[in-house]
Amino acid sequence: MKSLFLFLFITVVFLNSDAQTLEQNIQEIRTQFKFINSQKDFQKVVFENEEFTDEVPSEGCGLEVYYKNGNLYKMIESDAASVNLYTTEYYFKNNQLIFVYRKEDEFTKIPGGKVVDTETIYEERTYYKNGNIIRHLEKGMSVLDKPLDYLELSEEYKKYYETKVKYEKLYNLLQGTWINSDDIDDWFEITGNKGVQYDRDNYVSTFRFWFNGRYIWFHYTDKNEDVKFEILELTDKSFQVQNRLTGEVLFYEKNKD
Repeated sequence: MKSLFLFLFITVVFLNSDAQTLEQNIQEIRTQFKFINSQKDFQKVVFENEEFTDEVPSEGCGLEVYYKNGNLYKMIESDAASVNLYTTEYYFKNNQLIFVYRKEDEFTKIPGGKVVDTETIYEERTYYKNGNIIRHLEKGMSVLDKPLDYLELSEEYKKYYETKVKYEKLYNLLQGTWINSDDIDDWFEITGNKGVQYDRDNYVSTFRFWFNGRYIWFHYTDKNEDVKFEILELTDKSFQVQNRLTGEVLFYEKNKD
């Protein structure tokens, strides 16, 4: 009997300790959340539609990324479809995801496109610690068939943020039109972090890119395919890369016209 009482006592102590740790973690996240939303001097980069996603809704989408002194603090993704607006806010500490707030709004339009009534039909709050969900709250019914993987999405979006900020010099050099030195009918045009590839002036495919050290990745949106290249040279005149899968080396020159 004494052994049973001792076991129950130890179990209660551990459960109580776990509950206290959880509430401590939640409070730390809320403190960071309030701190981030009180800041007025963040820098911001913006992405639109295919610049960050393959699944562009009927009314378009956008991603705003807020940072300061090399630290990522917040992302806001907005998606508009028909009479619905979906907003997802990502919050970070030490560049790691700690909290996501998502809401789905339904609105009414009158002739001329003016919005006259908006109703929030769904809210979701997800708390993270070391890459794991520690609390998840929902209110209402989501239009989604299955939950979103916010950790995966935030890591995907961070690649584009780092490309514009961490690799700013390379990013700016790549803007413009590049013509294959060995085949003038093969060329591509970069605007932002989105590109369009052509063959004899005919559209071939669209892609977006991101940098990772000395490598550049092209994500071909039409094929949902990622191709990795090693950057051999990138200047305001020359772009040379090697396909890491096939070994092929490609030489491009910037069009100055």
